[in-house]
Formats: sequence, C-alpha cells, structure tokens
Amino acid sequence: MIEKEKVLSDAPKALNSDNNPWEVAVEGDSIIGTWKWMDARFFTEGGISDEDKEFTFTVTLKDNGKWKEVDSTSSKTSSIRMHNGKLSFNKDISFSKGKTYQKSISFGIGQDKKSGKVGIVESKLDTSIIKKSIRDYLKQCGWKKAGLFG
Repeated sequence: MIEKEKVLSDAPKALNSDNNPWEVAVEGDSIIGTWKWMDARFFTEGGISDEDKEFTFTVTLKDNGKWKEVDSTSSKTSSIRMHNGKLSFNKDISFSKGKTYQKSISFGIGQDKKSGKVGIVESKLDTSIIKKSIRDYLKQCGWKKAGLFG
C-alpha cells in the first residue's frame, strides 16, 4: 500500500487529463473530483434560461488504508420569460448529498458559456465514469473502500 501523503499528492497528476470532462483536486485528506457538466444559456420562445449543473465525488482517505466516499450534486437555474405581456423571473437552486448514480444527456439551442459557442448545446454526465477512475487509482495504490463501519 502506498502511503496516504503520496497517494494524495500524486492524485491530480494521475487523474487529470485534457480528455476528461472533470477535474480532480486535493483538499486535506480528500480527493475531490468535480464535473461541471452543464454551464449554458438556453434560448426558448419568449425567454432565456441559464443552467449550471455540477457533480462532485469526494473520497476521503483514512489512516487505516481505506477510503470513504460521498457524492454531491448542485443545480442552479435562472430564467427570464415574457408571456402574455408579462415579464417573469425565476431562480431555482438545488443541492443533494449522498450516494447517486446519474447518467444524463441534455441538449438545446443556446450558448455554451465555457466555449462561447452559440448553436446546439449538448451536455453529458455519467457519474460512474468519474467514480471508476478515482476508485481504480486508489485500488492501484493498494487502498480499499471502507465498509459500513470502516
């Protein structure tokens, strides 16, 4: 088993890649994988909607050679709409924490805020991909996932 400090310090180099839609950082004893899978402005008939969605997979290394993990998701949507001569504003924010499996593909006409491109905007998320990458890295380092009481 590779020592905790080395596993943590090597994690960003081992897990980050230009080919991955997520980014890995280390904070304290935790490896945090963040996938901002939607950051777009959508154009609809009579309105505009901004959507920002993010999935975070946090793995915390314990001193006994095991890790604990937790998922979190956040979603922010704000919109301006004109309907029947009335202007309306809406803002919705949600956050959840726990275990999740999510696979999603979204698309619409709008602007990708990251690239600035306007047209068909497509966003994809598959939580199993980021989880597998981080778990495989830890297993290669000789670490094990903690059980219910571990």
